[in-house]
Amino acid sequence: MTHFPDRRLVFSLAAILLLAWNGLAYADLKPYSARYSVYRNGKLTGKADVTLEQVDRTWRLKSEGSGTHGLARILGARDTEEASGRIDQGHFVPDHYSRHTRLAGFDELWSANFDWTANSVQVVQDGEETRLDLVHPAVDPLTLKLEIRQRLAENNPDLNFWMVDEVRIKEQNFRQLRSEWLETSLGCLETIPVEKIRVNSTRYTRAWHAPGLDHVAVRIEHGKTGGDHMEMRITELMLESGAVTPGQGCAALQSGDGQEAN
Repeated sequence: MTHFPDRRLVFSLAAILLLAWNGLAYADLKPYSARYSVYRNGKLTGKADVTLEQVDRTWRLKSEGSGTHGLARILGARDTEEASGRIDQGHFVPDHYSRHTRLAGFDELWSANFDWTANSVQVVQDGEETRLDLVHPAVDPLTLKLEIRQRLAENNPDLNFWMVDEVRIKEQNFRQLRSEWLETSLGCLETIPVEKIRVNSTRYTRAWHAPGLDHVAVRIEHGKTGGDHMEMRITELMLESGAVTPGQGCAALQSGDGQEAN
């Protein structure tokens, strides 16, 4: 019998993008685009593209993941997320979020529409509507990245949030770890690791952000101890100033100018 992987891990192309933010203040928010190679248990399985753009006063953040190799390609795995919102008095205010997940015969669509006048959010999943009260300021899975980015830019240690899920609003907690040097396709980069806090769980989510590249996440990991391990590694990055040119590797830096890269 063929055992297919847990769809949550197959589609962690989008799930692990919960940590794919960059680190600029909202006043300095600028468009960017990034491409990642996606690996499952060390084998290349897909790609993911993340873009942030501004149209008039509206900001749109989009992530598109697709299976390009192995079982993910055979099953036609695709996961698309899109969020839109605006900056109001220094804060990002989400207006709409949607996610479309497809895998062989599986097709799921859900969306969230924020009504800040009524302090509620309308969640629609496969045609079924649920209205949730916004007791706390809340974000969707994509604009969560923008909130984390803002706090990282301000060196704010508070990385606790309320996020709208398919059926409820749940608390999401993260913590920042000690900085470390990381070998990437863009060269040897000094990074700040961040991980999601889970209690009594074998699942993990971690991301490494490069302060020298506006805190863009250059590597992201998601999985389960003793189970599947998903990883995203950045391959291309386009900032407002242009495409990022790959630099030297960590070995070259260590033997060259003496810069520490451990």
